[in-house]
This record gives sequence, C-alpha cells and structure tokens, in this order.
Amino acid sequence: MTGVLLIVGGLGVLLLPIVIIFMIFNGLSLSGLGGVGNVNEDLSAAEQRCEQAERELVDSDNPDADRVAKIISGDGRGVLELSPPDIAGNTGNQPCTVPLDLHKEIQEAGDICDVIGPVTIAAQIQYESGFDADFVGSNGAKGISQVPPDVFTQLRGDADPTDSDESILAQGQHLCSLADQVQEMVDRQEVTGNVLDMTLAAYDAGIDAVRQAKGVPATNDSQSYIIGVRTWFASMEGVGPPPRKLANVTSLRDDDFTNQSANPNDNPDS
Repeated sequence: MTGVLLIVGGLGVLLLPIVIIFMIFNGLSLSGLGGVGNVNEDLSAAEQRCEQAERELVDSDNPDADRVAKIISGDGRGVLELSPPDIAGNTGNQPCTVPLDLHKEIQEAGDICDVIGPVTIAAQIQYESGFDADFVGSNGAKGISQVPPDVFTQLRGDADPTDSDESILAQGQHLCSLADQVQEMVDRQEVTGNVLDMTLAAYDAGIDAVRQAKGVPATNDSQSYIIGVRTWFASMEGVGPPPRKLANVTSLRDDDFTNQSANPNDNPDS
C-alpha cells in the first residue's frame, strides 16, 4: 500500500496522507487528528447506509487495502459512491461523498473528456478547498475548484467564481485543456509520464513547469499535489469515512492554502 503511494507521489510526498489511509483501512480511530472527532458521528441517513454497505464489503472477500491501492493508482474515472435504498426500498442512489446539489455538475465536468473522470473532479475539489465555495487561495483564486483567476475569466467570462456550478465547469474545461496539451507533448516525445499526473501538476504549477521538467516537476509542491489529490480517490468511491468528515485535516489539503473568505464582509482586512 505504502509502496503504491510512494511510486505515485515520489520522494517528496507528505507522509500524513499515507498514515491516514493506513489508519482508515486498518480500522483504527482517527479521533486524534485535529478536529475530526468520531468519523461515525453526525452522518446523514444516506451516509449511514453507505457506511453500512462499506462495513459489509469489509466483511466480504474484497480486502480494503487491495481495493484502495487500485483506486489511488488508477485513472480517477471510477464511480462516486451512491447510497443503497433504505429499508423500505426508497431514497437510494444519493451521493455520499459529494454534496447532493453538486453531484450532477461533478458528473458532467468529469464527462468533458476521456482523461478526467468525476472522481478526479471531486477529489481535486476536496483537496483544494474542502468544498468551501467562499474559499480564496494564495494566488487569488476563488471558489471550490480554485481555477486560476485568469483562466476562469477566459473560460467563463464574467461569471462568479464563487458560484460552485461555474467553478466546477471551469475546472473540468481547464483540466481537459491541460490534458490535451500534455498528450500533445507526449506525442512529440517532449515529456514522459502518466498523463493524469502531469495534468494535475500543470493545474497546480502551470503547463510550462511540466514542459520544462519534461514530465512531473521533481518538486515537493508538485509531488505532494498529485498524491494529495489521489489520496481522496478512494474516499470518493466510498472507501473510508465520508470525505467531509476529514475536510479540516490540514495535511489533507493543499499546503499553500490561505483560507481567506471570498466575501469581503467576512474578511475586513482584505
């Protein structure tokens, strides 16, 4: 398990995501992680049914460690976890790992191109902002997907970046554009490596950084960004606690976030 993560993330990857994943898939408590508390408390009805289904899977012949290793090292095009029906056979197929009101938009953004799937979209949002629509990053990016301001304007014009629907659509468009550029460089033998990893690195550091490095930049920032996003793949597919329960664990978020509010009334010093 650890070997897979190190291969994906490289030597510069942060260790805490590995520790947390090890704890989750070995049934250990996460209560010692800042502000997380008991991950089995305060679950919605749909999340409770999802958690029960996961416990039944753990008791089956499908080991969590094998499953999560495949998901984390995969292509991010898996299926976001949906709840089974309740005891009366109703209210099934509700998302358990992303907000209900954003599930459709995440699915649509993940269908824009073949390289980017809904799990990648959701995992990147979780890592970038923890699904906080008012989040403002250190580069001035606003909204849950943290699309760079100039790119957002180019893609969505005068749309509000704190509108989550617009942010997610811009995210999908931007990722697919980057993936196309990466694939063209692969075809020209200018870069080598996993296309999705290079696309994520380009989202974080820019396409020029990938071009100059001839692949994923060998920096702590790029390596950690890739493994940080991939860490959430398994949770989005329904392995482990609902991602929102871990949203405030700092080392499971992008390192350079500033957590400012996009609403100037909430941040009088801005």
